[in-house]
Amino acid sequence: MTAPVREPGSTEIPGDNAQNAVANQVSGDLIQQSYRFVRGRPSMHLGLEEIEDRVRCHVAANNHDLVVNALRINRAVLLAGPLGCGRETTAIAAMTQLRPDIHIRRFSLEDEDAEEIYAKGGGYLVHAVDTGLSRLGSCLDAVRASDGYLVVIADGEAEPASTLPAFVIEPPHPVQVYRRRMAVRGLSEWWDWSEVPTLLEHALPADARRLTELIERIDGRGGDVASRQAEVTHAYRGWRNELRVWFRDHPEPHERALLIAAAALSPAEEANVYTVASSLARRLEITMSGAGLAWCPLTGLRRLLEADGQDGQVIFRRLDYAKSILRHAIADYPLARSDLLSWLAALPADDAVPKELRNPLAATFADLAAEYGPAGLIVDTAREWGRANHADLAFIALSQTCLHPRVGGPVRQALYKWSRTAHLPQTLKLVIARVCEPLGQTYPSIALTRLKHLATHGDQLVLGEVLAAARALAASGSHAGVLAAALSWCAETDPEQLSIPARQRRRRAGALLFLELAGPVTESGLPSVLDGDEAIDPMAGVPGWRAALDMLSDFGSGHALLEQVVHRWLDAALTLPSVRAGIEGSLVEAARPPHVRTLDRYGIEPRRDPTSAEIMIGVARRWALTDPARRQTKEDIVIPLMRPWLRCLMILYVQVRTLLEAERRRS
Repeated sequence: MTAPVREPGSTEIPGDNAQNAVANQVSGDLIQQSYRFVRGRPSMHLGLEEIEDRVRCHVAANNHDLVVNALRINRAVLLAGPLGCGRETTAIAAMTQLRPDIHIRRFSLEDEDAEEIYAKGGGYLVHAVDTGLSRLGSCLDAVRASDGYLVVIADGEAEPASTLPAFVIEPPHPVQVYRRRMAVRGLSEWWDWSEVPTLLEHALPADARRLTELIERIDGRGGDVASRQAEVTHAYRGWRNELRVWFRDHPEPHERALLIAAAALSPAEEANVYTVASSLARRLEITMSGAGLAWCPLTGLRRLLEADGQDGQVIFRRLDYAKSILRHAIADYPLARSDLLSWLAALPADDAVPKELRNPLAATFADLAAEYGPAGLIVDTAREWGRANHADLAFIALSQTCLHPRVGGPVRQALYKWSRTAHLPQTLKLVIARVCEPLGQTYPSIALTRLKHLATHGDQLVLGEVLAAARALAASGSHAGVLAAALSWCAETDPEQLSIPARQRRRRAGALLFLELAGPVTESGLPSVLDGDEAIDPMAGVPGWRAALDMLSDFGSGHALLEQVVHRWLDAALTLPSVRAGIEGSLVEAARPPHVRTLDRYGIEPRRDPTSAEIMIGVARRWALTDPARRQTKEDIVIPLMRPWLRCLMILYVQVRTLLEAERRRS
């Protein structure tokens, strides 16, 4: 086998061979948690369960019928109004009213996502605040051509798009929304709670939804109804009054640092609270006369913090109280906000923090930074965690924010930039690959673009993570998109000016992914990619087969997988005449010598040993060894791939053999 010649300017990827340790890969359990997190946040992902729940709990806006009629006629509308007024729920309810079985998903107007309008009759939600409406025209054409529906969500002050009917949502009363949700949830004892009209005065439907979610969380705790109602009231209001009183009564910065540290760690060992609070004090440049002796003594810590204790731990049992402490400190003390977020960013990687607390702290940081901080802080922090081989921490920060309504765009752009960087630290490459799994739940095309570049600039370990992420996307409903991406990666040329090694790595990734997708066979005997509504023409697989054959020539790997998949396709060609010509044609075409020669930097065409044709001939012959009935199919593959003089001899041999067999049958 001839080693590929390295082009000028192409370099080794530092660290790829030195850091192939399991420690810099993301935990599988953490990836599953990220799916639950993404699916648990309506602002980030629209799953089938959420859509069904929204429809069941829907209370129509006052102008709902007008929206439905406009959507029916125009296929697209713009819904404006303040955040929380029910724009998205109205859109979902309107689309499902027009087509009950509709598949609805979020959509981005980013250039690389424009190709994703492919589902026949699908529903799409676009947030105008993400990228504006300058690219809306082509999306509208694609939606209408696919017999789908598009709803643009805009802020109340947004100017209506000239091409769309625009409506400012007239929301239902939040008490109606609350009672509807209580009835659906079967929480009858809360339906006529007397405090609800007061709590929801001047509120929006989203506030009613948040109130009902708090009730669902506390309802199973038991205890008397009055105490549970009081706790829900405080939690709904963010414990504002209680926290303002506490901060007023404790003006000493180091006491406030203890409360914030305990909230960040909760539940936590008492000693750890002091350690973390001390780091916050240093960050805020808090100086005290008496140093450590000036702090609250351990015996008075719980009383100071108004917290419970168990087995030496500080615990805030009140509903959402710990979360409210952090939000109160960041929201009410803007001059300390940057320091608090930076402290939270540094905390998970601090050696003084117990390992079991690091992932929850990273999640807390990501959640608060997404809401209150600049996107750059999240990006910079994730990059530093990746450089320090903190794979899980970097994954949490990126997966939890890449779809966030406020910071998701910049985070996705950072992922794109990093995926194209050859010298990126190995751990960060591995992290980005797995972040593409939750990212791809909403934006499969965007995720696959990043996976493509990672495979192009990564080593074998990165390739494994890329393939794992792509498999997960295919299994979660994006099979057609993943297959199309795999075939595009297999292309021998494209507008990108890639070095020969980079092109080989990309094609190898595409070939392996194609073989994995092309391998499964349905009950009909057809390969799954050739069966069903999303079936491809067998000839569309030529780039995949060709890249797989070239992979054997370039890398000498993948032979067993290639042979297994080709054998399955040949089995289908033997038993199903309707696809026989297509399958045989695709395999032969892929193994033919390329029409365009590939030259190295010296202008010499590399010798490939064995050639693609020889590989395919060997695979077909081994397939036919066990069954004489396979001979004809084998020869349909082998004869066109032989050298010209051998082909003539083989054709002559077949003709003679056919005559002899015919004579034998007559006699």
